[in-house]
Amino acid sequence: MSDRVKSDDEDFTELPSTNALAVLALLATVPMTAYGIAEQTERALGFYWSVSRRLLLGEPKRLAARGLVEDLPPEPGSRAKRRWGATDAGRAALQRWLARDVAPTEMASELGLRMIFADQADLATLRRQFLVRRAQILADTRGGIEFADAYLQGKGPFPQRIHIVATTLAMLWEQVRGELRAIDRGLEIIDEWESTTTAVPERDLRLMDAMRQQMVDEVARLERLERFDAEPNGGPAGL
Repeated sequence: MSDRVKSDDEDFTELPSTNALAVLALLATVPMTAYGIAEQTERALGFYWSVSRRLLLGEPKRLAARGLVEDLPPEPGSRAKRRWGATDAGRAALQRWLARDVAPTEMASELGLRMIFADQADLATLRRQFLVRRAQILADTRGGIEFADAYLQGKGPFPQRIHIVATTLAMLWEQVRGELRAIDRGLEIIDEWESTTTAVPERDLRLMDAMRQQMVDEVARLERLERFDAEPNGGPAGL
């Protein structure tokens, strides 16, 4: 779906889809071949923006038809017949997109879905799924270590963007740690269950009340941050 936004000169300009804008952003970083787009889609975008590689590879031609990217000659010695780079119009469209408010984060967790329907299977099956997901995170984290090592050894593909890469990795790791904490907490809770079909109201409502209080505390913290952020010079972080 395209977004219609008002540009600085008050003309309405249609922005491409977010998938197309992700490709445009890659090509604004450095011109790339189709192989480069595919590789960076997995390396740079895969953790935050999951989309079919095949779908993304069709975007350069569509962006070119709109004048947002241009067809460039291949680099000397390259087997690729063409590579793509962002045009000035493409960079302007990218800047308009980056200035827009972000959309809410959409969470898709099959483990969470299995948890919702846990009473349709037994406790051992549910517990095994928690362990499977934890093992998947372990494998991904090993890949993250290799990714970091490449930059630490001076072999990262975009050393001039290390401030972006390192901060993105820090944010991603906090999200991964959050999921790991959720898995550990989930295992701790279900290990107290007799079965997936047996509720213990006193215990379960006590857990619900504790979660509610944590949310109340977090709302209060975020509201304090909003007030400080609204001050002319900002306020101290971490309140």
